[in-house]
Amino acid sequence: MRSRPKPGPCPCSSRQPVFLPSLPLPLSCSLSISLSDLVPLPGLTPENNKLLFYRLIDFDADKFNFTAGIKVFFMVADCRFATENDGRMSDGEIPIFDMAGYTLRHLTKTVLSSLRVYMKFVQEAHPVRLKEVHVLNCPSYLDKVLTVVKPFIKSEVFKLIHFHLPNAETPFKHFPRSMLPEEYGGQAGKMSELKQQWMQLLKEQRDYLMDGQNWQLNKAKKLSNSSSSNRRSSTSSTSHAASVAQSLKNLEID
Repeated sequence: MRSRPKPGPCPCSSRQPVFLPSLPLPLSCSLSISLSDLVPLPGLTPENNKLLFYRLIDFDADKFNFTAGIKVFFMVADCRFATENDGRMSDGEIPIFDMAGYTLRHLTKTVLSSLRVYMKFVQEAHPVRLKEVHVLNCPSYLDKVLTVVKPFIKSEVFKLIHFHLPNAETPFKHFPRSMLPEEYGGQAGKMSELKQQWMQLLKEQRDYLMDGQNWQLNKAKKLSNSSSSNRRSSTSSTSHAASVAQSLKNLEID
């Protein structure tokens, strides 16, 4: 059994005040929690990987707050690494995104600056090994979604993404159905109960989440390994996706 190391500060959060935690949760985050589920599922796959499940439960795009959702992700992620989980660490992580109810109107709510920070964190700073990513119930307009997000995804990470059509059985070639919540034919329990357990953990970890020292970098120790070419590439990707997102926002969407 491996002991869980004490979590360090989140390097992306420390540079982005909008992502700093606060409890009680601000209204935007509380609303995001009520509109969606972001739940680490219990147990590990036969390959010793952890499943992280995300879905919308309220499909009203007018209520959707992209940045608040990412802030909730950061808080759940740090809460996970501050607590014991299943008594041992996993060898990797498999996020599962259910796109049921996600529309083009949701896509127009994407905040590119928040997306850039989020993608940089999960690809460069998140202290887990990303094994696979599964996207369930892919819509017919998936290509438009990818046009916005793909510029921020490294090629080696994009190769890990598996896209599944509605009612497909293909996801269960990669992880056991039994590990999913009851709503998806699994045996992990009801999603609402799993979510409530994590909300309780957030409350119990209040002191840790509120400690500002956990959200600051020691700049004297920070290693700078980004080149000017990388910065130009990032700027180009952001500009490209920004123009696409702006075009989508100008659409008349039913």
